[in-house]
Amino acid sequence: MKDFLLRRAQQQHSPTHRWLALLGSAILFWAIVPAFLLWLSGWLTARFGVPSLPHSGWLMGLGLLLMAVGALIDLWVIYYQHTEGQGTPSPFVPTQRLVQDGPFAYSRNPMYVGTLTIYTGLGLLTGSVAMLALVALGALMVHSYVVLVEEPELEARFGEEYRAYKRRVPRWLSLRRKHG
Repeated sequence: MKDFLLRRAQQQHSPTHRWLALLGSAILFWAIVPAFLLWLSGWLTARFGVPSLPHSGWLMGLGLLLMAVGALIDLWVIYYQHTEGQGTPSPFVPTQRLVQDGPFAYSRNPMYVGTLTIYTGLGLLTGSVAMLALVALGALMVHSYVVLVEEPELEARFGEEYRAYKRRVPRWLSLRRKHG
């Protein structure tokens, strides 16, 4: 997988190709995955009697807030990856330069943070314990992918620049921006 990603990173992509990759990623992660999570969590709830959260205005409001915050984080990431990195969040059209500013000054993986925040918000909005469990499972899978595949690929691609970035910025989230 790492070799495949390295080959993709070495290819130059036109602006049109980058926009198409963004559109495909948006459809996948903002429409298809949430629809699948809703379906699967509904099925799990019905099949195994997974309880639901109590219907509450504040939980629904928190869910909507998390979804909005996650979407804003994702849009911020997309902007920086497209303009500064000359690429996209998609591993099929990766950035050409290591992006370390904007959301990447607080997290090495802000797109995952934003998207998982959206899914968590959707789980709260719908009151689905099953969905929240699926999001937690998905977060563990994402963590494994980042550690085992993505970080080695980025280190191979960007070398010491990425290693220095790893020392300065946490994998997931810091509310403080570190300089250096």
